[in-house]
Amino acid sequence: MPLADGLHTFIDRCNRAMPPDFYTRPLVEQRALYLGLTREFPYEVPPDVTITDDVVAHGRRRLSMRVYRPRSPVGRGLLVYIRGGGFVVGSLETHNTVVAELASRSRLVTIAPDFRMAPEHPFPAALEDCYGALCGIVVEAARLGIDPDRIVIAGDSSGANMAVAVAMMARDRGGPRLCGQALISPVLDFTRWRRGGADAPLLTGGEMEYYTACYAPDPGQVAHPYVSPLLRGAFDGLPPAYLMGAELDSLRVDAEAYARHLRAHRIAVDLVIEPGLVHSAVRARGLCPQVEDAWARYCSRAARLACVEEDHVAK
Repeated sequence: MPLADGLHTFIDRCNRAMPPDFYTRPLVEQRALYLGLTREFPYEVPPDVTITDDVVAHGRRRLSMRVYRPRSPVGRGLLVYIRGGGFVVGSLETHNTVVAELASRSRLVTIAPDFRMAPEHPFPAALEDCYGALCGIVVEAARLGIDPDRIVIAGDSSGANMAVAVAMMARDRGGPRLCGQALISPVLDFTRWRRGGADAPLLTGGEMEYYTACYAPDPGQVAHPYVSPLLRGAFDGLPPAYLMGAELDSLRVDAEAYARHLRAHRIAVDLVIEPGLVHSAVRARGLCPQVEDAWARYCSRAARLACVEEDHVAK
């Protein structure tokens, strides 16, 4: 299974900027190295997107988020994008240009919720923050200029894990009714990473074992349906999904298994395993035509899930 053109260079540059053993270093250094990827692979915020920081309330809590507004939105649908980073590294800044591009290409308002991170705040802190932000967004839909019945939950890697879990929580708690889920390389079974696992480009078994221990330090938490949905999760009543997986990603099997579960429950799902791609490849969109194509299709399909006609979506 050969790498797509440009990914050898991308992987080498990633490993120089953020060595594969980064997770063995102090937490402050880990987060600084991850942020450094934005300098190694710089992208400009699209000029047609306005970015503002905002806050919504849920219960007694006020939850921070970042709002991305395209200049000429095609409708009042909303994408809620939860960032990856293994629940441990990452911030609104590390994914700022990715989410801005998603808003520009989909031509939909897109919101990135902020959340507490592990290991300081293990499960379910980050998940409750994201679910609370979703609920607060729905309450303030009129102020935000969005349609609360046309919300798609989205995310990558651990963010895709939380997107799935938020969809399950919304169903289980009688919360917001989502109209779609758009996921990139979701990790949906942490039980197989408890003692490490196979290495893959840009995602080692040691890294996954570390993330698992940080997010779910109590061994019993790993099997929770909102941590490992593939193990004990219920799939009925979930929204339609677009799943973008990568051929050379150790998490490919999670996307494939999730698609099977959704189909078994007669939920519409479109699974695309992108040939020659690796985990976290979206940062390579400026280096690899295949990544650019996959990213463009992801943005288009996320918009379609929000009930926007495909031919109205910016390619």
